Amino acid sequence: MQVIVGLIPAGILGFLFDDMIEKHLFSTETVLVGLVLGAILMIGADRLAPKQPKVHTVDQITYRQALMIGLIQCFSLWPGFSRSGSTISGGVLLGLSHRAAADFTFIMAVPIMAGASLITLLKNYQYITTDMLPFYIAGFVAAFLVALVAIRFFLNLINRIKLVPFAIYRIVLAVVLALVIWL
Repeated sequence: MQVIVGLIPAGILGFLFDDMIEKHLFSTETVLVGLVLGAILMIGADRLAPKQPKVHTVDQITYRQALMIGLIQCFSLWPGFSRSGSTISGGVLLGLSHRAAADFTFIMAVPIMAGASLITLLKNYQYITTDMLPFYIAGFVAAFLVALVAIRFFLNLINRIKLVPFAIYRIVLAVVLALVIWL
């Protein structure tokens, strides 16, 4: 139930402002800003988080914490502002261990990805033909298996190195992209 509570804020804002976000926020500059602001949030989470987290498993997350993580997830509607980065950072700031925050983030990703895939399919149904179905199924299975491996690797990594290295990567990426684009 906490997952549903965590999904509500971004779901509502995403539904209400989808067209505006697509029209006004998908530019090079806004993505670079999202990368840097997301990095600042990650660094802040690691620096300001309680030294001894009170929540170590997903089962211990309260409805209030789930709602707050959901509100912080709204930042991810800004292109470049990583959904997982914002929700993990928000969870850590709210007293979750890095592992519990990452677990909750990935659990919340399942309905988000399923919904986004369904919306994409509905918007592009006219391009889908039965002879292409085996390719879609193979792509889905491959993506699912790779995602499982990546999630397992990421959960172990985030527990060991925390968020700052990811933040540094985001800042370096933003600088490199800015140099490539503007030089």
